[in-house]
Amino acid sequence: METFQLIGYAGALALGWIMGATGSGGSALAVPMFNHVFLLDMHASTAHALFVVGISAAVGAWLNQGGQKIDWRLSLLFSLPMIITVYLVRRVLLPLVPKELFQVGGQGQVIDRDLAIMLLFGLLLTSSALITIRDRGPWANTREMPRKGPLPIVAMGMGIGVLTGITGMGGGFLIVPVLLILFKLPIKRAIATSLIVIALKSLAGFLGDLGQVDIHWPLLYRFTALSLAGMYLGVHCSRRLADKALKKGFGFMVLGISILVFYKALSPWV
Repeated sequence: METFQLIGYAGALALGWIMGATGSGGSALAVPMFNHVFLLDMHASTAHALFVVGISAAVGAWLNQGGQKIDWRLSLLFSLPMIITVYLVRRVLLPLVPKELFQVGGQGQVIDRDLAIMLLFGLLLTSSALITIRDRGPWANTREMPRKGPLPIVAMGMGIGVLTGITGMGGGFLIVPVLLILFKLPIKRAIATSLIVIALKSLAGFLGDLGQVDIHWPLLYRFTALSLAGMYLGVHCSRRLADKALKKGFGFMVLGISILVFYKALSPWV
């Protein structure tokens, strides 16, 4: 096995740990690793990432189910529109997008589908990182969640579902800040609730990809197994880590990943 691939499998362990500790960030690591380390194209990378993140998040939600950590009402209101939206985007919309979108400049340089997905991926990572880093309120907010009607939650679920379907991101990088800032969930409950939402919609997105892309099953099984080991460690370690420091560190890590994504995408152009 090549050294580069060993780094990728070590990244799978780190991916699971980060998801278990923060309830987000799995796809932020999985998509670049499948694309840059294991050399899958972007569509296949996002499909593989959806499977890994979905299975890992499901196990993380199961590990967090004690102590009434999961807000089931909120998770279902988020999940149902997300599942439908992600499935339709992966099954119907993405196959219709041509591989070459348009040409720019006089030298025939092409903006293709993979580049567009990578740029959108980088923008979402950057936005999430800045929101996380700049949050001024306490992350461990213990106030009761304000009772909101279902329509705003459903609308947010559909919006995050579209972004997940296009980029293959699990969405925790958006869901956790929404649960913390808008719905005032305590940090541990936000993480557990985020994991169940991510699990449901990521697996729905993967099902939408079956038959559309080639799946490298041996790679997927090995990567997922290591991610699950990391998830177990992350869930248990999160109980001993300071919430605010953990979120700040996660924000800076995601910001660093976004810089690498932009560099990889734009380096042929400069």
